[in-house]
Amino acid sequence: MDKETKQVISEHMANERTFLAWVRTGIGIMVFGFVIVKFSLFVNQLPASFFQKANVTRNSFTNFMGIGFVLTGTLVILLSYFKYKKTYKQLQKGEYFYSTGLLTAVTVIISLMSILLIGYLIMAAYPSDF
Repeated sequence: MDKETKQVISEHMANERTFLAWVRTGIGIMVFGFVIVKFSLFVNQLPASFFQKANVTRNSFTNFMGIGFVLTGTLVILLSYFKYKKTYKQLQKGEYFYSTGLLTAVTVIISLMSILLIGYLIMAAYPSDF
């Protein structure tokens, strides 16, 4: 195997590793969303298990946030697949054009959702002050 063939193989393997890293990131984001929803259900049911007449308020915002994180994780995985295929085609042609579109989109979406989650946690911790 000549040096050029090894280089092409190495580039394709790097593309696959990058794709798999994005898949792991997407799965991590999805798991975080799942945990948000399940923890919210646990917290809502906890008072009812200790007190007969517990007034349990349902909070759909945490459900919204959890589902949002699961959808974001799914979107990350889908977008990373399209980026993988695009990079694969470019490598087949012997060219590569660097793009930060996926990084920018994921950063903006997760930052916005994190800000919403932080705001919710502050409001939940100090409900009478708002």
